[in-house]
Amino acid sequence: MSLTNRLSLFFLIALGVVLCGFSVILYLIAHRHLNAQADHRLDATMHTLIAAIEIHPGDVEWEPLERKVTLGDDPGPDQVRWMIHDPLGRLIDRSPNLDRAGSTPEAADRNWRVLARRVGAGKFQPEPIEGREAFFEGGLGDAFPAAQPPGTATLPNDRTFHGDALILTVAVAEGPVRATLAELAWTLAGVSALVWLTAAVWGRWLCRQALRPITRMAVSARAIRPDSEPGHFLDVADTKDELEDLGRAFNELVIGLQESLERQQRFTGDASHQLRTPLTALLAAVEVAMKKDRSPAEYQRVLDVVRRRGHQIRQIIESLLLLARAEAASPLPEPELVDLGECCRAWVGAWADHPRRADLRAELGPDSVPVLTHPALLGQVFDNLIDNAFKYSEPGTPVVVAVGADGGEAVVSVTDEGCGIAAADCERVFEPFYRSSQTRWAGTPGVGLGLAVAKRLLLLLGGRVELQSEPGKGSRFRVALPLGSEVKTFGDGGQIGKIGKIDELGEARAAG
Repeated sequence: MSLTNRLSLFFLIALGVVLCGFSVILYLIAHRHLNAQADHRLDATMHTLIAAIEIHPGDVEWEPLERKVTLGDDPGPDQVRWMIHDPLGRLIDRSPNLDRAGSTPEAADRNWRVLARRVGAGKFQPEPIEGREAFFEGGLGDAFPAAQPPGTATLPNDRTFHGDALILTVAVAEGPVRATLAELAWTLAGVSALVWLTAAVWGRWLCRQALRPITRMAVSARAIRPDSEPGHFLDVADTKDELEDLGRAFNELVIGLQESLERQQRFTGDASHQLRTPLTALLAAVEVAMKKDRSPAEYQRVLDVVRRRGHQIRQIIESLLLLARAEAASPLPEPELVDLGECCRAWVGAWADHPRRADLRAELGPDSVPVLTHPALLGQVFDNLIDNAFKYSEPGTPVVVAVGADGGEAVVSVTDEGCGIAAADCERVFEPFYRSSQTRWAGTPGVGLGLAVAKRLLLLLGGRVELQSEPGKGSRFRVALPLGSEVKTFGDGGQIGKIGKIDELGEARAAG
C-alpha cells in the first residue's frame, strides 16, 4: 500500500469515528431534549387541569362551564390529550381533540406517554396513579367496565361533578417524537456520509499534493546508483519543513559517501601506482640474485637494495595511511594551549642527530606566541617541512625556522636556500605524489607525499600554509595559525623528543 493510500485510510477512519461520535452524541442530546419537553408539557397540562378544580374539605368540584379549559382544542398528532373520570371510572370530561382522535391517523398509535393523578377532597397535593396507560391502548379503549371508548362515547350533558375525588389522565403520543428522532438520525447519517465521501475524494488529492516532495525524492533516489556519476542527489523541494530537512540531510550523507568512495578510489590508485615501482625493483633484485650463486659482496648489495626499497615502501604506506585518515576528518583529541616558540625550540632540538643539524637554526622573538592546537600533529607538519628543506637544499646552506605573530595570527616559517620551485609548480607541490620534472631529473629521493600530508594536517588544525619560492634562490613555507589567549607550558622544561611518524590520527610515538 502506498503512503498516500495509507494516510488517506488513516484520515478516513479517524474522520469516520469523529462523525459517528458526533452523530451519536447529537442524537442522544436531541432524544433527551424531546423527551424532557414531552414530560414538561404533560406536567404543565396536569397543573392547568388541577388549577381548574375546586378543592374543598368535603368534596371536589369540576365545573367546565364556569372555568373553561382551552387545552386540547388543536387536533394535531403532537398535541396533549386529557380525560377526567370519577373514582368508579365513569367519564366526566375530556379534551376536544380526543373526541376527534378516531378519525385521525394517530388513533392507531399504541404508544402514549401518560401521566395520571388523583385529586381528593381536602388534599391540595395530587396522588400519582399507576396503570392508566390502558386508557390509551388498543385504539384508545379504556380499562374500566363503565368507561366507553373515547372516540365513540358521548360526553354527559352535565359535565359538572361534585364528589370525593377526580382522576386526571394526561397523555401525548410518542409517534411525533419518534418520527422527529428518526428524521434526525437519517439526516445525520446522510450528512455524515456526504462529508465522509467528500473527504475521501479531496483528502486523497490533498495527500498526494502534500506527499509530492517525497515522491520526487523517491524518484531521484532510485536514480542514484553505485555506478552513477558524482553529483546525483535527491530532488529536495523548498517546503521549509521536516521533509526539506530530511532531503538535505540525506544529500549531505550522499556527499559524504561519495567523498569517502573517492578517497578510497584515490587511495587505491595512489597506493597501486606508488608501490608498483619499488616492489618491482625489489623483486627484480631478488630474482637476479637467485639465478646463480653470488659472492657475499653481491648478496650484501642485493640486501642493501631490499632494505632501501623496503624503507621506501614503508614510508609510502605510512604516508598514504596518514593522508587517508586526514581526509576522513577523524575526530581529534582535545587541543592544548601551548607556546609556539617553545614548540619550535623543541622541534629544532629534535633534529640534533641529523647530519645537517648545524645548518638548522631557530629565530624566536622575545614575546610568547600562544596557540590552541595539537602539538603532535603540528610537529608532524614541521618535521615534513624541515625534511623537505634539507632534501632540496645543499649541505652547508642554512635552513631557518622563525616564529612570530602577524595580524592576529601565529606565524611559523621554514626557509631554505635550495633549488627553489618554478611558479607553475608552486600550487601543485601540495598534491599527493606530485614531483616536478626538475627534482625527478636531479634524482632527489622522495615520493611526493610530505607536503600533501602537511597541508591536510594544517586544514584539520584550522591553519593554512603558503609558499614563496624562486628557482635557484630557495623556498619559504609560511604556516599561519589562530592566536590563543594564554600560554601553557609545553613538554618537560620546554623540550621534547623528535616526533616521528603518526600511527593514528591525533596520536604519535616518540622517535628520539
